[in-house]
Amino acid sequence: MSFLRALKDSKFWEPEEAVGTFWDRAVQKLDAEPRHSEAAVALASVKGSLGVLFRGLGGEAGVEIKACGDEVSEHRRSWRRRLARDTERVKSARFDGVTLFLPRELDVFPDAGLNRQLYLWLAALAVVATPPNLVFEDPLQRDIVRLRCAHRDSEKVVAAFAGLRAIRNDLYAATLTARAKLSAPPVEAELENWICARLAQEPAAIDTPLRRALAGDYESFAALTAPPKYRPCRPVLLWGERAPPPAPSGRRSAESQEPGGGGAEGAEETKKARRQKSDQAERKDSLLLYRFESLLSFGDFLNLNRHVEDEDEDNAKKAAQDAERIDVAQHSKKPRTRLKFDLDLAPEDGDREKFSGKFIYPEWDWKKETLVPGQARILENVAEEAPQGLVLDAAARKRINAVKKQFETLRPKRRVLGRQIEGSELDLDEILRARADRRACGASSDRLYRDARNDERDLAVAVLFDGSRSTESAVQGRPVIAVAREALVALARGLDACDDDLAIYAFSSLKREKVFFDICKQFDEPFGPRVDARIAGLKPGFYTRIGAALRHASFKLSRRPNARKLLLLISDGKPNDLDHYEGRYGVEDTRRAVMEARRLGQSVFCVAIDSQRRASLQHLFGPAGFALVSQPEKLATALPAIYRHLVR
Repeated sequence: MSFLRALKDSKFWEPEEAVGTFWDRAVQKLDAEPRHSEAAVALASVKGSLGVLFRGLGGEAGVEIKACGDEVSEHRRSWRRRLARDTERVKSARFDGVTLFLPRELDVFPDAGLNRQLYLWLAALAVVATPPNLVFEDPLQRDIVRLRCAHRDSEKVVAAFAGLRAIRNDLYAATLTARAKLSAPPVEAELENWICARLAQEPAAIDTPLRRALAGDYESFAALTAPPKYRPCRPVLLWGERAPPPAPSGRRSAESQEPGGGGAEGAEETKKARRQKSDQAERKDSLLLYRFESLLSFGDFLNLNRHVEDEDEDNAKKAAQDAERIDVAQHSKKPRTRLKFDLDLAPEDGDREKFSGKFIYPEWDWKKETLVPGQARILENVAEEAPQGLVLDAAARKRINAVKKQFETLRPKRRVLGRQIEGSELDLDEILRARADRRACGASSDRLYRDARNDERDLAVAVLFDGSRSTESAVQGRPVIAVAREALVALARGLDACDDDLAIYAFSSLKREKVFFDICKQFDEPFGPRVDARIAGLKPGFYTRIGAALRHASFKLSRRPNARKLLLLISDGKPNDLDHYEGRYGVEDTRRAVMEARRLGQSVFCVAIDSQRRASLQHLFGPAGFALVSQPEKLATALPAIYRHLVR
């Protein structure tokens, strides 16, 4: 069987393909960095502990830890390595003050314990890391600044956290052992010797201008320039990279509401990205009549008028993995093939023009630590009803009825209270006790009645559903939006059986001037077929400006006279929009909106659908303010248990 598989993989019926495959397999590992798959440690397995360590050492709570892919390095390589690969990709870690990017998997050491310790060290390094103030054009000066910052931050870590010194020493020794030894021109060799001396923790001489520059002498540094054909030094993974905060980029136009088809692939890592102008892609005339499909020369974005290829999904995934940086452009041609992945993309310039209208809300600027008034406009409307109403198959009706029965057990029960001053009947036990007390001491209690009362919760619940494009994805053959609609119907019928006051809202956004807020059910509106039809009519919208939607739902909830108020958010927990509302800005504004609602006496709880963002959810809603439903198809059955926990 293995022979047949090898024969099939060789593609002998395509000679060019077979020769290329054989050549690639023969040379691709020449002088390659050793990889130890048997000792590999995945970021997902340590991400939770990394978040605890980072914040415990003093890192900002709003920083998110994300996986990143290998990056292209321009360092000098041996001739055999150049023969094997046009470019060299190396594992990297970088911190820009907003996001900590770490390799999706570490297998650089033969010991799994060392690979895990490397994750811990990189997280600790990010706590003290400071980006360079200046960016130098000369590559040699860039290397000097990068190495000095790395060595300085490493010393700051062991000075501030002495318990990490042993880990640092072990990682230094292992890195020095694994570091490749290559012949190089004098300047590059001197830099490499300095790196090895630092890893060996040996004192470095300062007998040359380059060594004096590395020691901090500015005059020597300013006089140095890179020689011809200079290559940057090979990156040292355990020193990481310090990147400046993401700079604002150009404005984007609103995307068409028409969604593409195809499946969505879950994101495993974050790709570097930049926005590109694509005005030529909108031209109606053709660049060429012949597509020259045999000339596969360019892998990067070009601003040209060309046909949008609807590639096979596997080919599109392979192209995304091979690309070091992904260019994001706006055009109206919608291919069916879609992939889902995170982008390390700079936010856009924030437009600070104030809005006017009926529902205008501020947003929190985390850099200035202030609420900026008039930043988001709510467009409130009654949700459109599905023309055919709510259509459920037998299995869905069975699931909804089962959920409704679970909610009915939470209905306030009728209690009989004894020892009352007045009531509907006499309490015989208290009468006997009163007569005995009167005979014994001449005094008795007048609480001689029993009374039956309803144990009312006096609770108002506002359900806020995230109707953004994230609900377009599918789980087990069913769209998430269909699963969510079923869960909302089950929740509405269950709370109606509990006699709790309920309102259901859905939201999505298209920049700050269009935050769509659809009303599926008002508090005073009875549950019925029209509410069912509105829920059935919900469709995936645009983006997720959670802060503004939360503030508006909180405003409506605050007008209720109920003693207890619950704001229940059903979302993937990732705020984002087409403008500057993404990354740290969106996270901090959402967190501020949650705090504002809680100051009004409202309980805020998030049910996160199909989300692996536990650390960021904890930052947004607190350790007890969210629940993860890892399988969206089980959302409806999970809601009664969540609700029971919230109202007890």
